[in-house]
Amino acid sequence: MSNFTQQGNQETKTLKGNEDKKNKPDAPNKASRARKKKPAKPAGFKEFEALAMEIVEANGGSYYEWLHKQHQEIILNFNVHNQKQITEVAKQS
Repeated sequence: MSNFTQQGNQETKTLKGNEDKKNKPDAPNKASRARKKKPAKPAGFKEFEALAMEIVEANGGSYYEWLHKQHQEIILNFNVHNQKQITEVAKQS
């Protein structure tokens, strides 16, 4: 057999192998994986974040420390507001 014929036979085998993989139900399908969509940031978010960072840092503070305190305040307020429900859930556990 010539090299050209052997190469053609090899390509045919490869194509058949690829078709077999596509038809197998056990083959993992990357397209079927559910991707989590990132929540969209509001329009102008980056600009306001940059401005807030500049203001906090101009006053001698750390933007990320300030942001962390804001997060803590939200959680603490939520916990105080829902203290009765949290206590009931904790008792059930």
